[in-house]
Amino acid sequence: MIKRLFVACLALWIAALAAGGAAADDMQPVRENLGRYHIDIRESSVSGLSAGGGVANQFFVAYSGIMSGVGVFAGGPYGCARGELLKAVNDCMARPDFLTPGVMAELKDRALAYAGNHRIDAVENLKTKKVFLFSGTMDRTVRPAVMDKVYDWYLSTGVLASRIHYKKDMAAGHAMPTINYGNPCGEISSPPWIAACNYDGAGEALKYIYGTLNPPAPVAGAGGKLIEFAQKDFVDPPAANPEDLVRETSLNEFGYAYVPKSCQQGEACRIHVVFHGCRQIYNRDPGGKDLTQGGRAFGLQMVLHAGYNEWANTNHIIVLYPQAQKNKVNPNGCFDWWGYLGGAKDVYLTKDAPQMKAVRAMMKTLSGK
Repeated sequence: MIKRLFVACLALWIAALAAGGAAADDMQPVRENLGRYHIDIRESSVSGLSAGGGVANQFFVAYSGIMSGVGVFAGGPYGCARGELLKAVNDCMARPDFLTPGVMAELKDRALAYAGNHRIDAVENLKTKKVFLFSGTMDRTVRPAVMDKVYDWYLSTGVLASRIHYKKDMAAGHAMPTINYGNPCGEISSPPWIAACNYDGAGEALKYIYGTLNPPAPVAGAGGKLIEFAQKDFVDPPAANPEDLVRETSLNEFGYAYVPKSCQQGEACRIHVVFHGCRQIYNRDPGGKDLTQGGRAFGLQMVLHAGYNEWANTNHIIVLYPQAQKNKVNPNGCFDWWGYLGGAKDVYLTKDAPQMKAVRAMMKTLSGK
């Protein structure tokens, strides 16, 4: 009887998530400034898909002093591009054999040097954090062996294997795995780079980072608010307009933040940051087609359907979704994981990286810290 009751409850939960996925499409963002909430900034965390997974690594390492953990879905190890696009598309994606033991040692040494110069937080911090990794066995964009190198890099910094969860046995392609939204799980790589794998990647990452959590709840009727805010206010120096913002930082006009009812009511909350992947640009067609010529904007699929908001509802988590945009040096709208914005050597890996600095400023506005 207990087993039947468990199965029935599980079926109801999955049905609720399915209904919630449809209802999520009905959630309309409210355009307003980010406000301040009761946030424990030292319980922050971050995750990302593909290029966003690489930047999640960068953000986590740079700001490890305030981080509880990281979730990396099909991304490369910290700093693997070494400031070069050719290395980014080879070493960090298709040719993991280029990430030799010597290169991996160099990547760790670079992080230690940045920390020694106070460009990032102490690498020693990582030993007490949680790391969640996901790689689909059918991923041909970021090869599973690249994700193996992410695992190796964290081990090399002193993170114990017992503090790393590496999910690498699912026949999934290059996508964010969800219960029931997106392409078939085995789709190799195509928009929206979200796949229905009967696996809640967002939830599994959050549970591993934070420990036991309350079950998720659909966004419909939960009282949460999706805020659409101007990102130009968070860059340093502030951008005069959205066009300057894109040209100077490759950030899109708006970012998004899902704020559960509990956080709106002043209860203690924490922040989880989500970095989307390349071509997941809310106001561009992922195939590059002109919107005036029949193209369809990607929309807010990663914001509404990746699975984070449902967990945020019941676990006092504000989910922050910064948004990238394409420009001349970044034609696919990726976050900066190889140094395309230029600046001082390897600045893209440090707290002075324009995009990461802006996201940290967003977190400071939400928390006051």
